[in-house]
Amino acid sequence: MKEEQLIFIISQPRSGSTYLQNLLSNNTEINTCSEPWVLLHFANQIKPELVDATFNNKIASKAFRDYLSKYPEIEINEAIKDVILYLYSPMAKGYSFVIDKTPRYWELLEEIVELFPNSKFIILKRNPIDVVSSIIKTWNIKDLLELSEFRRDLLLAPKLINDFCEKHSKHKNVYVLKYENLLSNRVDEVQKLYNWIGIPFAETVLNTDENSKYKGKYGDPYQNSTLETDVLIKAAQKKEIALYFRKFINGYAHYLSPEFLKAYGGYSDKEGRSTKVFNEFLAMKNNLRESNKELFYLKQSTTYRVGKWALAPLQFFKKCFGR
Repeated sequence: MKEEQLIFIISQPRSGSTYLQNLLSNNTEINTCSEPWVLLHFANQIKPELVDATFNNKIASKAFRDYLSKYPEIEINEAIKDVILYLYSPMAKGYSFVIDKTPRYWELLEEIVELFPNSKFIILKRNPIDVVSSIIKTWNIKDLLELSEFRRDLLLAPKLINDFCEKHSKHKNVYVLKYENLLSNRVDEVQKLYNWIGIPFAETVLNTDENSKYKGKYGDPYQNSTLETDVLIKAAQKKEIALYFRKFINGYAHYLSPEFLKAYGGYSDKEGRSTKVFNEFLAMKNNLRESNKELFYLKQSTTYRVGKWALAPLQFFKKCFGR
């Protein structure tokens, strides 16, 4: 298949990406599957610092790069690209486009655009405050240790996604959509996307009851369920978030700041305040090695201001990250 047939949907987890995937694949032109995570299996070559391994991955990466330097005729990126397209090709049979909806591709945004410059990228934003609430409710998170699985998604993803959107604001193959707009103005937003992709739109695509292309082991547990999706979503919305996590969310809003939330999507959440529970979360070590750029984002004051990061005391971050 050709890279022009690829459509990536990228977001924070719990941002409505499965819902969007369902709407965009409910036709005869586009095929998809649950969450393939295909590109993350190539992270060792695409973005080596993401990989945590029992061997020394940094040395392994340097050794391989040294090998490649001796044989310049090896087009490693083209080889990787060919393999990835080969893996997608079964989905493309009989279809014009293929959607890979894997939210955590935000880890590889710039690298994917460089690897597939002619593919299409839909960046789906949702208010990060609602994202963390949905994560806690959906996965029945009980403590910070469980929530730490989403540490990078919460602390790094919004900033990196926003940087990407600003950098590629005029890129014809990058489409930025707010989940809130998709909910409130579904017909117009879906029609715009169909037109952008270049396939016919009819309002019948909004009725997704018979669409099962997106279902699988990974993805939205509500939409993957055999039960009525609306019933499950309403039940989740009724769940009360414990005071412990309400304080966490307050601290998270403070960490992001009203200025960033406004720049990110015109969101107007309250400023929040510094809380002990969020600071404990911030201080937890991640089981993945952060790159220098990501550490820079993490090592900022929790009072972020757009275009200006105020360094927090060095002692605090030595304690946080053991650096």
